[in-house]
Amino acid sequence: MKKILIVSRRLTRKNKLVNWVSEIYLELLAGRGVMPIIVPIAESTKEILNEYLSDYDGMLMMEGGDINPIHYGENYPIEELDECDPLKDEIEIACLRHAIQSNKPILGFCRGMQLINLLHGGKIHKDVHEVSNFNVIHINYENYDNYRHSIRLVDNTPLAEWYKMPELSVNSYHHQGIKVLGDGLVPMAYSEDELIEGVYNPSHRFLVGLQFHPERMYNEYEGNKLVFDSFVEAVKEQ
Repeated sequence: MKKILIVSRRLTRKNKLVNWVSEIYLELLAGRGVMPIIVPIAESTKEILNEYLSDYDGMLMMEGGDINPIHYGENYPIEELDECDPLKDEIEIACLRHAIQSNKPILGFCRGMQLINLLHGGKIHKDVHEVSNFNVIHINYENYDNYRHSIRLVDNTPLAEWYKMPELSVNSYHHQGIKVLGDGLVPMAYSEDELIEGVYNPSHRFLVGLQFHPERMYNEYEGNKLVFDSFVEAVKEQ
């Protein structure tokens, strides 16, 4: 059975560090006949990371906290960031770098898309709202799961092929976003304030990053299912 790496998130619960992964990713992968392999965030994981990287067939990157700006040449104060976890950054970047170099299928959401951009030499905004002056709200804490904003799709891209629509109304759970697009990446969608909402690398077997979450609005568009179908198909074709 093909194996998909997912690097976990961690939080402090009752004074104890806890690793976790949203169950929906596990359901969507296992339900398509591939095995999710969770890479935990722990210091000792670094000592055995090569074992994970010696036997896997693709990588899925879920949402998460802000990426340490040291990784993209900025000097933002850490205190101004949200859920910044340097150890998660280190482990996830090592896995993503290996997956890119090995031409493994890669799918990233939200933070995952931003990591894809960084590994291609790009940069991200500390907070997109500081740039757009809230012309588009990209995270609404008062209406967290039901909030939507529109994006327009770029013709002749995988996203346009999956959704077959010029525009979508998508969920939004982020305050950071692409500032400088990485080398080799092609934009697939834009929000009304011109923030990039999707990217892919046409020279890679399958490398897609989406700023929105198709898994959290799974039944709203048929294209949401095709995102996962196409990723898993690329994994199984290896």
